[in-house]
Amino acid sequence: MASLSVTTTHDEFQPFITAQVFTATEVHAAQRITDAVFSTSDTSATFLDYLSVAIAVWAPVNGHVCVNLNNVRQQVRDELGSSHEDIDLQLQEKIEWRDPTEWRQHLAASPLVHEAQPDNLDHIDYTKPLVLFGNMLYLTRQWADEGLVAVELRTRLTATPTPLPAQAQTWVSNIFKNGPNDLQALAVYQALTHNTTVLLGGPGTGKTYTIAGMLHAFYCEHTDNSAPGKTTQLRVAIAAPTAKAARQVTASVDSSCKLPNFPKTHTELIKNVIKTSSTIHRLLGWSPGNRGRFAHHAQNFLPYDVVIIDEVSMVSLPLMARLLEALAPTTKLVLVGDPQQLKSVEAGAVLPDIASLHGDGTYPITKLITNRRQADESNPNKVNDIGQLATNISEASLSQADADDVLKFIKDHGNQITFITLPDSSANPSKSAKVLTQLDKHLQGYRDAHRHAKLGNADEALASLSSVRVLCGHRKGPYGVSTWNKLIADTLDIPTTRGAIGQPLLNTRNDLRTGLVNGDTGIVVNTPNGRRVVFSTQEQRFEPSALEDIEVAFATTIHKSQGSEYHTVVVVVPPVGSPLLRRELLYTAVTRASKHLVLIASEDSITSAVMSTINRESGLAARIRG
Repeated sequence: MASLSVTTTHDEFQPFITAQVFTATEVHAAQRITDAVFSTSDTSATFLDYLSVAIAVWAPVNGHVCVNLNNVRQQVRDELGSSHEDIDLQLQEKIEWRDPTEWRQHLAASPLVHEAQPDNLDHIDYTKPLVLFGNMLYLTRQWADEGLVAVELRTRLTATPTPLPAQAQTWVSNIFKNGPNDLQALAVYQALTHNTTVLLGGPGTGKTYTIAGMLHAFYCEHTDNSAPGKTTQLRVAIAAPTAKAARQVTASVDSSCKLPNFPKTHTELIKNVIKTSSTIHRLLGWSPGNRGRFAHHAQNFLPYDVVIIDEVSMVSLPLMARLLEALAPTTKLVLVGDPQQLKSVEAGAVLPDIASLHGDGTYPITKLITNRRQADESNPNKVNDIGQLATNISEASLSQADADDVLKFIKDHGNQITFITLPDSSANPSKSAKVLTQLDKHLQGYRDAHRHAKLGNADEALASLSSVRVLCGHRKGPYGVSTWNKLIADTLDIPTTRGAIGQPLLNTRNDLRTGLVNGDTGIVVNTPNGRRVVFSTQEQRFEPSALEDIEVAFATTIHKSQGSEYHTVVVVVPPVGSPLLRRELLYTAVTRASKHLVLIASEDSITSAVMSTINRESGLAARIRG
């Protein structure tokens, strides 16, 4: 679909449009909103009024809750750089942003703006489209959502805990047998005693096993508290931001319940809960004739005693606001996720803001630190080299010295980490004979999948396919998915035309017709009835031509890999100067690998990634603290 052209009577907007800061969305909204407000004002609008509305609209469109007037140039540069692969950042340097002091003074007197007061933050003037709080400029809707989330979480996280049931130690020791200081056990105890708890942890730290333990403890408590003959069941819901994430938490909790040491007392009840896991949107319900709102809200609470939300790192501020206002005050809430991963696509960084409260020591927040996915095979109490690399990346400061230490670790640990070094950041990895020669042996999983697919062994083909994946930061260009899909297909001698046997395919849209969700990966296999695409999540087999939203998936973006795990991961790290080269991108890619990691990069790319992080402007953590 063609994008809307940007038309404006204000020539001052042109540098912002040329630099791709503003699109039709921001410019047209600024003109309509500003003109409407000043039509009833005794004063005339200046360009600074139009600019203020445009940049406030820009913020949530680009993932921010607000704009920091003191740092607006860098904020715009960082965010556009991280979301636009081909943007010319030099054009932004030509933009003349206003002096912050002058800008604040102008806004304080503008009919567009409600200036929030520290001693009365709950007061919101909905007749004004903008809110100014200190140096932060918000759309009124974002300010209101941030306030709602802050008040609800503060109330919930600081509510007086209930006494721990006498039998709780028995319930928990049946699941976790690692001693009194076990963090998983602590998380379950907090879930039993607090109205709201937060469970943090990187990949493989046992978050979903802990969720299973919480469910077991909740059902034990409910059974003990039920009157004789009373059959009222505990009402529990599990949800996640995406259908793929909801499916993954279901599978992980189910696997946890099947482990030999997991108590079987309530496994059937737990299975009934995970069978109905859904997206948060589906949990809140569709409201016919009321676009943009949900069936469950402050006047129609969700009918659950416990709500568990997984993968909270992908939850935006507006969605968290809608969820919290739909919870009855007595409903327990458990928030689970990894704050180090890539942020939500929409506005806000809710989980990182909540995670920043962990150091206060006053909130029921547990951070799991034992990495089991990347455990050392010779010593399960230690992480392997990949796990240690992930820790080093997440804990490094933004200094050159720490970045150099990360690079040295990569170069010194060649058993599980293969570093295919590019001579410099301008080198084209897809054209390098050295890269292709060294990479070839790491593609065995694809070869095994191709062999099984030709023989019609669907299960074996899927298993082999799930053992390896190539991840790229970019979608296009020499470092992008499109290039590496073709490169690997040519290397394996698999045609790139849709439906070739052995070709992995990624479904990119939730489809009620097929039951496939965004992120499901399948492979084309040879069957007696011809070529069919098989998925581990579906019994049905599909003709390749019957699937509409499908793309070849030898390589996928790092963003799409979130929540997945592979034995071997090959990461094509973006070059220096790429706006996508950030610590969160590298960390997310590294933590997808369980046994072997291959990094294709220049040394400068690695250190640049470690020294650059994504910052979302938000006042949520401060407002939760009150």
